[in-house]
Amino acid sequence: MNYRVLHLADLERFLELRMEFLLSYQDVPEDFQNITENYLRKHMETEDLLLLAAEEEGSLVAACMVCFYETCPMVDNPSGKYGELRNVYTKPAYRRKGISEKLVGMALEKAKERGVAKMRLHYTDDGLPLYQKLGFVPEERYMEKDL
Repeated sequence: MNYRVLHLADLERFLELRMEFLLSYQDVPEDFQNITENYLRKHMETEDLLLLAAEEEGSLVAACMVCFYETCPMVDNPSGKYGELRNVYTKPAYRRKGISEKLVGMALEKAKERGVAKMRLHYTDDGLPLYQKLGFVPEERYMEKDL
């Protein structure tokens, strides 16, 4: 298994894997793949976004992404630098082999190298044990509103 950072040349394969992930648990609007592709073309290989994948025999079998942002300094995060872990996904045939754990560990290390002090994520019930094992704790008093 080869673990690596993805680049623009990998865009189509990553996009295919991300759509597989999203469609595995929800309906996706018809134009969502194009919207996602435009986002990736704009942000891949910038300081805003990091894509990591596990590859076997030229095929992406797992991936994740980290979106980076900075806000005002907070008492619990004086740097104001955050990473948001998104779309951790492993193809069903490759699950329970530690692949996602390795990818998330790589994401955490690379985020630290960029000066990120806090990593956030939204989790599924399936992913919760892994994230807890890696030291993530549920955050209370967090709200969200669609605008």
